[in-house]
Amino acid sequence: MGKQLIISVGREFGSGGHEIAERLAKHYDIPLYDKEIFDHVQEKGSINADVAKYFDEKPVNPIFYPVSMDGSYLPLEQTVANHIFDFIRTKGDKEKESFVIVGRCAEYVLRDNPNVISLFILGDKDVKQRRVMKKYQLDEKGALNRMRKEDKMRKTYHNFYADGKWGDSRSYDLCVNSSTLGIDKTVESLIAYIDQFLA
Repeated sequence: MGKQLIISVGREFGSGGHEIAERLAKHYDIPLYDKEIFDHVQEKGSINADVAKYFDEKPVNPIFYPVSMDGSYLPLEQTVANHIFDFIRTKGDKEKESFVIVGRCAEYVLRDNPNVISLFILGDKDVKQRRVMKKYQLDEKGALNRMRKEDKMRKTYHNFYADGKWGDSRSYDLCVNSSTLGIDKTVESLIAYIDQFLA
């Protein structure tokens, strides 16, 4: 690919956002950065990759936040986030690489890069619930609880680091309800949109 393309995908839990990101990465033949991020955190911050994965997109514990204000101590959640943001900036702004990335405030971290297209994938509650039930072998109540928990963490994490609000259409180039067309047609419509962006 000649022109740099960075696709940032925010998503509600159960919306199929990660699957959509995978398909977009495959279509444009560019990497989807996921597990490689944790290897970077381990190399740069001497934090075990499994530990980094555990704290990935986890909001800072408010009990520790005041301590971090003077710079004397950063909670592990924030240390991991800082290393992840460094990885995103390095790939996007310094190495000028094309890639797809899910979550992690990428649309904010790379806000000054003109080659970023930011998407947010949402979905109807019942459709997301069925997807979560199937994927994680949960009953209806368990799926709803998991959805609320995950989205609350993502929202808190995002709004702690970014200026724009998580899920607010003004924070993204395009917000799409994947339940309206289904995953396949949603991917097709996004490809058409991105192709116009590239043109």
